[in-house]
Amino acid sequence: MASLNTLRTQGGIIVSIVIGIALIAFLMGDFVPRSCSDVTVGSIDRHKISYEEFFFHAEEYVQISQSMLGKEALTTEETEVARNMAWESLIAKYAYRPGLQKLGLNNSEAEQIDMVTGEYLSPIITGNFINQQTGLYEPAILSNFIERIAFDPTGRLQNFWNYTKEQMNDQRSMNKYFALVEQGVYITDLEVQAGIAAVNNSYDVRIVGKEYSSVADSLVTITSADIRTYYNAHKERFKQVPSRDIEYVIFDMLPSDQDYLEAEKFITTLAEEFAVDENPMQYALLNSQVTPNQMYLKESQIDGAIAAAVFNNPDAMYGPELSGDVYTMARLADTKMMPDEIGAKHILLTYAQRELADSLVQAIRQGADFEMLAYEYSMDPSARMNGGNLGEFAPEQMVPEFSNPLMDARVGDVFTVDTDFGIHVVQLTKKSEPVRKAQIATIRYKVDPSQATQNAIYAEASRFLSSAAGSYDNFKKAATEGALSVRIARRVTMTDRAVNGLDDSRELVRWAFDSKKGEVSDIKEIGGGDYIIAALTEVRNDEYAKPEEAADQIRQSLLKEKKADAIIAGISGSTLDQVASEFGNEPTEAEGISFGTFLVDGIGVDYRLVGAITAGRPGVLSKPVRGDSGVYLYEITDMTEAEDANEESERVRLEAAASSYLGERLAQAMGEGANVKDNRVRYF
Repeated sequence: MASLNTLRTQGGIIVSIVIGIALIAFLMGDFVPRSCSDVTVGSIDRHKISYEEFFFHAEEYVQISQSMLGKEALTTEETEVARNMAWESLIAKYAYRPGLQKLGLNNSEAEQIDMVTGEYLSPIITGNFINQQTGLYEPAILSNFIERIAFDPTGRLQNFWNYTKEQMNDQRSMNKYFALVEQGVYITDLEVQAGIAAVNNSYDVRIVGKEYSSVADSLVTITSADIRTYYNAHKERFKQVPSRDIEYVIFDMLPSDQDYLEAEKFITTLAEEFAVDENPMQYALLNSQVTPNQMYLKESQIDGAIAAAVFNNPDAMYGPELSGDVYTMARLADTKMMPDEIGAKHILLTYAQRELADSLVQAIRQGADFEMLAYEYSMDPSARMNGGNLGEFAPEQMVPEFSNPLMDARVGDVFTVDTDFGIHVVQLTKKSEPVRKAQIATIRYKVDPSQATQNAIYAEASRFLSSAAGSYDNFKKAATEGALSVRIARRVTMTDRAVNGLDDSRELVRWAFDSKKGEVSDIKEIGGGDYIIAALTEVRNDEYAKPEEAADQIRQSLLKEKKADAIIAGISGSTLDQVASEFGNEPTEAEGISFGTFLVDGIGVDYRLVGAITAGRPGVLSKPVRGDSGVYLYEITDMTEAEDANEESERVRLEAAASSYLGERLAQAMGEGANVKDNRVRYF
């Protein structure tokens, strides 16, 4: 028996160890492969980017973003922005910089120093190190930042400085490359003369047209050979990135009728207690799901219905009112006569500098120059460079620990204030006339689905998943039988962070790229706690859309072309009025058409027609114009020449337009040349 008991005891330990090892293996199973250098998240110019490389590079950019935003933690969206910045940095590292260096467009050490401290400062420098009060770059702020790097144990300041230098150098090299290519752009005299005519000349015309819609589709024959020929002739139009189509159903996590009844009972009891509590704000702080605003506000700053009910009535209570799924109730907690605006100067010190703070207070009271002391001692770089002046602000714009003492002081008073930032030596410089303000205790309570409701909704989703049985046909059948709305998301790409705007649906994107056409997902939870089940209906991995995928689009273009052919073939009249008679309508008159016109009276937007008119000759019946909506013929009745443009102004305009286009196209061409394959969706 002893042996059996021992075995049971030791067996329990062994089982625990086995389970523990299995659990660790399960948890690490997702981590270990991704941390290995042989797992790639993409490639840039044939250089494979490992999971490990991108992970640590992205973490650096998360820290940089934290420094830039002044946050200890980023939101999901901010983290995604940081990761995208890291990816763009890797594209620059492996694609752009090597090419620029081969061209000799790197920056010497002397040039880099000049970008920071010389005559030709980098916009990256002048944009990052600015006085928050004036919005202007100040070298002292940059110097102060560089000095602090050596005393930063976290290394974040160094990371931010490295990032700044990297951006600074990349921008300067790109500017050199752009300038080099731009020198090859030349505006000819012929272009200038054509541009002057386009700007200065305007035309009055008579137009007659026949819309494509007037020709029945059944009268036009389009064969598969036609589609194939068109596809081959215009293949570049059908270039695509890998994408997926999905269909999905959502099981909304909404409160049931019973949940609303239970919430109403709870709120009724809460309201009865709230109405008689002697400390409304404390009660609200303890019972509201949303932390009440404790600031003192004017009547105009408070929600109108709440203000009307309680602002002037300490015995009244607003609500409880149900709006959507949120109950709201409010009471007047306190009133004060307070200024709308105050002004102050401060010198920020550390807590260890208490004696210095007291000495500064005495010195300022005895006439010492506040601005000079702020410049010498303040830790706040922006305020320090502005003589410690914080300007004018509403009391609620500052933390209560700072603003409350100011409201009790008189203009000119000098004293110390302690906040989480340190010790402030403060002098009040302005205080407006006090007005009545109120502190409103507000309780907000959201009606959430109970656990029973959540279980019921999950069970409903489970039944649907069971009926779908892993195939698209069953998915459609189950949706029809369950009278569920099927939603469609087309061309979901790897870089999409969400599907059709669904919050927190990145996992759905990842599933779509890890699954085969026709598969049905398991139950996935998206933002707000809703459940979603999807079916993968289309997979596109080819560089170009297949002819059958583009067939509908091609068919519409061919319909337009063949209808235009039919309309033109039926024209026999030699005058505009004869053609109008054949078309069965009357000519339309339009005035003042120039090359920049986008709307033609009686026709609408049709750039092809506008272009043809501005290239026509007065008094001559035009050839048929294949417009966007129909076939048109026109006759210019008058041409007016203005002097809005001359050779000099038009050359400047054309050069500016060419430069703008060049910048856009250059960036596009470099992106295409980088040959980037982004598979991060599978891992991040």
